[in-house]
Order: sequence, then C-alpha cells, then structure tokens
Amino acid sequence: MTLTPQQCTFFEVFGFLILPGLMSDDIDWIIEEHGKVFEQQGVVHDGSKRSMIVPFSDQRERLCTLLDHPKVLGVLKSLLGDDFNYVGGDGNYYSGDTNWHSDGGHQVGLFGKFHLYLDPLTRDTGCIRVIPGSHLIGPWREHLQGTRQPTELLGISGRDVPCVAAETEPGDVVVFNHNIYHASFGGGPARRHMCLNVTSRAKTEAEVNELDRYLRPAGRPKHWLGKYPPGAQDIMRNTASPKRYVHLEQVIQREQYYLNAAQ
Repeated sequence: MTLTPQQCTFFEVFGFLILPGLMSDDIDWIIEEHGKVFEQQGVVHDGSKRSMIVPFSDQRERLCTLLDHPKVLGVLKSLLGDDFNYVGGDGNYYSGDTNWHSDGGHQVGLFGKFHLYLDPLTRDTGCIRVIPGSHLIGPWREHLQGTRQPTELLGISGRDVPCVAAETEPGDVVVFNHNIYHASFGGGPARRHMCLNVTSRAKTEAEVNELDRYLRPAGRPKHWLGKYPPGAQDIMRNTASPKRYVHLEQVIQREQYYLNAAQ
C-alpha cells in the first residue's frame, strides 16, 4: 500500500497521521511478541512508573519483520522516501500521565515515529494527544514550550491544552514527526505500546550532521546503536534481506565511522 497525496500533505502540514485498522490483521501476534520481549529481558512492570525497553523490535525475529511488512513499508516510504532509515525504537508499559513534550527539534531531515498502541485508548484513558502544526520550526513552536508548565505559564492544566486526541484501538497506527508536541492524560498503570523510529536518508552534509547528533552519545544516547547492549541489533541485522538492509545501512555506516574514529 501507499499513502494518498492528500495523506502525505496532511502529515506535512499537521505533523501527524492516524491510520485506523492498518495493522489489525497482525495485532494479535504483535501483542504476543510485545509480552515476550519484556519476559525475556526480565522486566516486570509493577505500574508505579513507565517501563521501557530500548531497542525493542530488534529483540525478536518476528518483530523485526515489521520492517519488511508491506503496510509498514508503504506508509514509511510514502512519507520518508524509499530509502528511509530505521534508527531503533522502544517498547513500553506506560503508567499515568505523560506531560507535554517534543521528541526532537530537527531543523533538517525528517524524523518520525510509527506508533502501535496495544490497548483501547480514549482522550480520558491515556491516548496520545498532539498539537497540530507544532512540528514546524519557528516562533510559534518556541511559544509552545509553555505547555511544559501549563498551569504556571498558560493558566490551564495540561489536559486542557488545545489539541487533537488520537483515540485508538489495537491495530490502529499513529505516525508523527519527532518535532511535534504530544502528551497523554488519564491513562491507567499498564498501557502497552511500541514504536519504530525512522528518518529520511541523510543526503546533504547538514542532514548527515543532524543524523549524527541524533545517533551519537553527545546527542541522544539511547538511540546510539553503539551504546546498546552487545548484540542488541544482531537479530535485526543478521536476518535482514537486501531489501531490509537498505533501511539499516546508513546507520551502520555512521556507527562504524565513529567507532573507527574512536580507536
């Protein structure tokens, strides 16, 4: 499948896209594999705080096949190009509220997330909320930093910040730009989630530098593949077909470049 031109324009303008039922045919095995990752890593979620595993899909051979799935590829290629990069991802049990924040402030390149929420979620039970257009770099986005302290700076609670609540059922997909402001409120203590982090292929010097800032320890340590536990990417990489490797190769090249430079 591929996205329509209208869907691609919507994502470009508003910074997110909701795709109802996209992965409904696969959601049962995805949920099962989600549980197996936590089990094999010995992570027991007690509901007191968020439990997260990074990287996530890389831990299980079947989850790695999401990067081969025609529907996943159709969405990501439509938004980021045929040669997009896979840069890891995380799996979570969320607990309680997640306050307003952005995952990035990238001024060049396109950095995105492919989200799967594995429980039914509404605006009052912890679904992701986004502020449309907040991915666009500029003065308005700078003002949105006030959402981080909404009571003090805006005179409203975080849950009253104007937004779109992306209510989802298992099998629905939410894709968004890393730059977008997002939050969730009212959720229970064990909301299951996983995502794939992706970027457009870095082709200019500025884009390569931005990708490096994302990957290197001085930028975002949790996404630096060289900082993952030994062998954490082995399954994803060792089972990769030539078609999947297209989405791994640039990150591997950048990783190797900096590992060699450090020697």
